Amino acid sequence: MAVTLDQNEIDDFLASGRTLIFTTLDRDGYPHSTPNWYVYMDGHLYLRTRQKSQKARNVSRDSRVSALVESGELWRELKAVMVRGRTEAVTDEEERARFEKALQVKYEAFRENRQQMTPRMQQHYAQSTVYFKIVPEKKLATWDNRKVRLADG
Repeated sequence: MAVTLDQNEIDDFLASGRTLIFTTLDRDGYPHSTPNWYVYMDGHLYLRTRQKSQKARNVSRDSRVSALVESGELWRELKAVMVRGRTEAVTDEEERARFEKALQVKYEAFRENRQQMTPRMQQHYAQSTVYFKIVPEKKLATWDNRKVRLADG
């Protein structure tokens, strides 16, 4: 039995995943990976970041990215979807609003109260934001070790 996920499993997994590891390429061509909150919407991964962030600068130079959503701790539980493609800036206000609403709902229970943050952190998060959509260019890499048939199983 294959350990890959079918399209329905991919859709369910990406919709329910918590953290996306977003990998861009820095000025020297080295991978730069960061954890991000995201939304899976209309078959694409969406995320936002500060306009002056390293990942935003990297994407402005080279739109090629990789995104990994994973779960599990034990080997037997490991499950993941890796998307390799390019980012597209999301400038449509309606699309941004849908993303923001979905992001708010998905992460409501995980947010910190910004009013309790230091003024410096409040200022940090008040900076201009850019929105990205990841458009796959290569076949997705997927695996679910729970599908591995063990000798005793």
